[in-house]
Formats: sequence, C-alpha cells, structure tokens
Amino acid sequence: MKYFGQFILFFCFALIGAGCPLTQNLDTPRIAEPIETTLSEQTIAQKLGFGEIPKVPTSELRPGTKGSVRVNADLPTIPEFVTVLRVKSGRPNPSQLRNIGASLNIPGGVIGASPLSQELTLQWTDDQGVEWNFNGSSRKLEFSDPAAKPESNTVTELPDYQRVLENALAFLSTHGINATRLGKPYIEPDWKAWWESEREQKRCVGFTDRALIRTMSASTALLHAAPPNLPPANETNCLTPEFPSRIVVQFNATQDEQSVFMGDGVTVKGATLYVDVSNQKISSGSIVQQIDPDRSDYPGLTLDEARQKLAQGGQGGTPNGNVTIDDVSFEWFLIEDKTAPFVTYLYPAFVGSGTIVYADGRTSPYRIVVPLVSN
Repeated sequence: MKYFGQFILFFCFALIGAGCPLTQNLDTPRIAEPIETTLSEQTIAQKLGFGEIPKVPTSELRPGTKGSVRVNADLPTIPEFVTVLRVKSGRPNPSQLRNIGASLNIPGGVIGASPLSQELTLQWTDDQGVEWNFNGSSRKLEFSDPAAKPESNTVTELPDYQRVLENALAFLSTHGINATRLGKPYIEPDWKAWWESEREQKRCVGFTDRALIRTMSASTALLHAAPPNLPPANETNCLTPEFPSRIVVQFNATQDEQSVFMGDGVTVKGATLYVDVSNQKISSGSIVQQIDPDRSDYPGLTLDEARQKLAQGGQGGTPNGNVTIDDVSFEWFLIEDKTAPFVTYLYPAFVGSGTIVYADGRTSPYRIVVPLVSN
C-alpha cells in the first residue's frame, strides 16, 4: 500500500424504502443557546423538535454499599427548557449514496429510489506511506505509519512534554483537521509524574516491574493502562527505570466549549495520537470528525430534582465511599438512540467534581454526572 492516492472504497446499502436517520455532535453545553443560529438539513421545531428522545438510563444502585455524597458547591440555575443536541453519523444520506453510486458506475436502479445506507468505509495510503481508514457510522479517522515503528518499546528518558503537545497540534493543523471541538491536548497516562511520585516515596523499579512495563509498552491497548505501583527501594532490587517509547496524547471532545461525559464520569475522547519518543513523530492515532449538531429544547429537571440526583450519585449510582463535591458545572452527557442505530444525542448535564474517600482511607478524584433532561 505505497501508492499515492490509492483508495479502497467499501460501502453497503440496503434497498429499503426509508430515509436516513439523523445524528449529531459533542461537549460542555451552553444550556439555552438559540437554535436559530444553526442551519440544518430539515426544519426542526425549537421545542420538542426531535419528537420522542431516549430516556435517561436508570442509575445503577449498588446493594450493600454505604457511600454518601456531600455537595459543597452552589448549583447553577436550570432553565425550564434545556437544549438537546442530535449528532449526525457519517453515513451517506440517499442523495450522497446515489452520487457515490453514479461515480462508481453503479446503476441507479440497483440503488433504488429511497435507499437506506448501512455503512461507508474508506481506506487509502497517502503520499507519505501513511495508511488511513474512515468509518462513516462513527465518523472516526484512524491512521498508522508502518515506517514509524520505534526502535525499542521502552526508553530510559522522557522528552519535554510541551514539545510533544506542540507536535500533536501541528499534526492536526498540517492535515487540515479542525480542532475547534477538541479540548486542550494532554498526556495520559503521565509516566513522568508517575516516576517523580514513586521516587519521592522511595520506591524503585524491580525485575518484575520492568517486565510488566515492557509488556505494557509493546501493546497499544495497554499503553492506556495506569503505571504499576512499585515496591519500596532497597540496595539489591533497583533497576534503571524504563518508560514506554510511545506517548499517548489525548484530546477530549467538546461542544460549545464544554466537555462530553459518559455516565461514569469518563470524558469522551475526540482524538488520540501516539507519539514516538525517539523522533517526536506521530506514529498512529484516531480522530473523530466533528459536525454541527441539530438543536431543540426539551423540559429540564428542577433544581431540587437535580440536587437529589447528585446526592444519589448520578448516573454512576451509589458511590463506594464518601464523596465530597466541590464544583458543579454544565457539561454534556452522551447517549445513543437504541431504536435508531448511529443516532447520538447530547443532553445538558451537571458534572460534579470532587474526591472520594474509601473505607481503607485511600482517596481519589471523583465525578458525578446528572443529565438535566426531564423524561
């Protein structure tokens, strides 16, 4: 696959007499941004414009847990109606599907008058030898540079992180990728901070730890795992520390300058880039293509209802410890429409950030997500 402009096009479509469902986009919500400023393929009423929308999932109740939630933050005012976003998938609509078919000399009679596209996949190799893949349903671009394999899976020194982040941003800009709906880049996991913390606690890398780090470094999936907890240092078991030779740079997805969250408080990622430590080049990654969402207003929770849901742990359910929430902000909650595949909604939500204290005294950052749509 070394030929410039080499394209492999796969697409499947069903000859079904129905139109394509719409889907749309992501991040921290401006609760009542006017919808008149957003263009759409069809007229959408300002209120209840999507008809029936997916119900907010029931929070997970954890029998036997004795956690609690204490909110030490003022809650923002919730308007009577909150703005819901609907995000389009990248599947071609009937008109686009017919145009694609015509360009490939597929007879119009085969496609039919009202086709419903099922999937669109593009694969190609650019003039630099980088292999690309685009999936229409998820609007995700994935790429890999076969020539950018690191010489070793681990290194003994880590580069300046600021330079790594600048290179990641430059990669997006060079390839014409719009970063408007991406948050600021960050490195996760942060192996530099991990080693500084372990060293301050007088811990060091032993033979077992080094073997584990090397295993993690050889797997793209394991690169996202948290670094191991090291044993106390002694004079016989300490080795030179090693780190993965690929750094993971993450960009959170955003919409209207706000972040997008899953029910468990995990941020939705808009892009992930893997940077080779030895040469600072981007070796592989994935990027979700962002589009303008449709907007319509739906009844919101009352402030008392939202406060009660926060106290119950939100979408994450009963916490497994004692939680203190110190900040509450408006963000987005991502929800998929199970009855209409590939349709995604963003509901405005309270996201409470704070700390959880477990029974054994350990502490950890904690988030509670409360969607604000009343349905």
